[in-house]
Amino acid sequence: LATADSGSLPTIALYTSSFYAAWAVRNYLSGNTRERGMVTFGTLAAGAALCNHGHPLWGARVAVLGSALVGGSCALVLQRVALWPSAKLAHVSRKTDVWARVYKAHLASLTLMMGCFAWGFATAV
Repeated sequence: LATADSGSLPTIALYTSSFYAAWAVRNYLSGNTRERGMVTFGTLAAGAALCNHGHPLWGARVAVLGSALVGGSCALVLQRVALWPSAKLAHVSRKTDVWARVYKAHLASLTLMMGCFAWGFATAV
């Protein structure tokens, strides 16, 4: 975790979580007042930034917390909608069936990625 090269875990986590945090802010400002991704992804981004700027121990702790928050949030949503037919998710969300299938895959991959991030930060220090 000591290096901040472009392929390091903290750098990848920082870029990824910053994108999602910014997207959550956009959603919130667009009227989705239930959006809280800026807090969870922001926690991960802060931890990754600390790792990249000379504080690997505290950064890793904060990043593990952020990864757990994001992964837990995604897992809770996925648990609720995973067994729904895509048509039901599309209807409830007022989206298309294709959107529903992509959304389920996105939630699953994001949950897995956050688990990998948490494990990577927890074992690297």
